[in-house]
Amino acid sequence: MIDLWDIVSAFTDVTTILVALVVFLVIGYVISKRERSGIPPGPPFWPIVGNMLDMLGKHAGKRHRYYAELQEKYGDVFRIYFGDQLLVVFNDFESIEEAFIKQKDLFSTRPIDKLWMMKQLGKGGNGVIWANGQDWKNVRRMALRSLRDLGVGKSALEEQIKEETKIILDFLTKSEGKPINVHELMMKATTNVISIVVFSKRYDYGDPEFQQILKVLEDGFSDMVFFTPVHRFPMLRFLPFIASKMLEGRNAIMTVEQLIAQHIEKRRQVFDKKDIRDLIDVYFDMCAKESTNTISESNTRRIILDLFFAGSDTTATTLDWAFLFMVLHPEVQKKCQDEIDSVVGDGRMVDWSDKSKMPYNEATLLEVQRLGNALPMSLPHTTDKDTIVKGYLIPEGTLVYANLYACHLDSRYWNEPLKFKPERFLDDSGNVSKPPATLMPFSTGPRMCPGEPLARMELFLIFINILQRFSVTFSGTEKPGSDGFCGMRMATPEYTIHATRR
Repeated sequence: MIDLWDIVSAFTDVTTILVALVVFLVIGYVISKRERSGIPPGPPFWPIVGNMLDMLGKHAGKRHRYYAELQEKYGDVFRIYFGDQLLVVFNDFESIEEAFIKQKDLFSTRPIDKLWMMKQLGKGGNGVIWANGQDWKNVRRMALRSLRDLGVGKSALEEQIKEETKIILDFLTKSEGKPINVHELMMKATTNVISIVVFSKRYDYGDPEFQQILKVLEDGFSDMVFFTPVHRFPMLRFLPFIASKMLEGRNAIMTVEQLIAQHIEKRRQVFDKKDIRDLIDVYFDMCAKESTNTISESNTRRIILDLFFAGSDTTATTLDWAFLFMVLHPEVQKKCQDEIDSVVGDGRMVDWSDKSKMPYNEATLLEVQRLGNALPMSLPHTTDKDTIVKGYLIPEGTLVYANLYACHLDSRYWNEPLKFKPERFLDDSGNVSKPPATLMPFSTGPRMCPGEPLARMELFLIFINILQRFSVTFSGTEKPGSDGFCGMRMATPEYTIHATRR
């Protein structure tokens, strides 16, 4: 016979457990809301997950819009929570300058320990993007030496870029009348330029090895790499969907690293210190002259992969924006072409030395970088100790981002910021005026992109030489907008062009 008291007692025990659980959750929620005094303001957040659901929900791919809403409500410096990790965003030039320039020694560290996936990828070496301290200085010096010795700004590399541009021109000639995906074409060209810098080798566009490299680069930039929940909750990697995707990405990266290792081994057998041709030669030369664990072979593979990531997609994306703006603003395209015709004509290709004589084209590319925002946010920084920025406490270990997109579209710095106006970079005499410090397409401070000189040369030579030979128009019937997809890069909306021989 069932004892009624036993039932009541059991029900009471369950009720007690449930009440205790609710009390525990409430206490946990209250504790989670207790923040250090003085940190920047920000939106409400959930226990454990913080504001992750906001970033991965309706704002997925529109992080720039999410940040704009928060800036309007909370000001130029605000905080959110990436899981339980405090994350601060600087949205105006003054806060970015105060942190990344005036306090550069405190804000030049990458948060490798805060992002689980980045830490796993760095086990063989943190490359140039994720290295810190003296290791970072050593690998940065290696990358800069490679770019300097291999002729950035000199005729050798210029000729290589022009040769790659000829391949593009041939492709456009053969594709006349057919729709062309600009980003896909530019990715092949810019990736080949980086390949020349690191391997002294260019690939045919259909080469299987080249396709492997392109796939890794495209996958790496298409996802919100720095905002995947796996960084804060590594156990999620065991979920079947996430596990299969991570395994696919890991295998693709390992395949490319094996290709890089093969290039290193081949060069080892024929290395000549009197004939430094690429980054691999620089690596062997530095190993012979210096005793350091930083410049190891595994880390050199990571450095090369980093240079592919840093030097290919952002430049290709900027060129993608450039041609989107040309078809959206045919009057600007016509002015660019008129200037090219008056300075160079059509008897030869445009050279890097012609740049100073083409202020309108230069101003157009500056405006592309401002409004296109290929790199909408800086890569993540972190603080080495507690500090103050614009009166707010930035605690040690905080994830910190500079919202370059917000600065480039801020009406306090730019007149009619949403309009595409190359003239904003020209003075009364029609010459290019020095771009203001608020223009930061390569970020700013010590951790700004070391490949800036190479990227600027590529942008000019590829863009101008295409406009010299071709006029571009939409291939479709409906014009796309100009609001991009915000991941690691700001991708253009989908569109294709027709290129017509002039």
